[in-house]
Amino acid sequence: MVITQNPTLAPVSGDYVFSELVNPVFTKDGDNLKVSVSVKYLDNKSKMTQISQYELVLHKDDNWKIVE
Repeated sequence: MVITQNPTLAPVSGDYVFSELVNPVFTKDGDNLKVSVSVKYLDNKSKMTQISQYELVLHKDDNWKIVE
């Protein structure tokens, strides 16, 4: 489970349904993980595919949290 520590990511607006993660790359950075990932969504309205790219920094306490 991933929880955002700060409101670092705005919610995806629109009638999108998660489809898949595309080519996630994980890099260890001290106690954190840097993640570069594309997320594929399906737009229910237009029936098109939406791909969003994210650069995240994850840190694990009790759960993984997005810290940047």
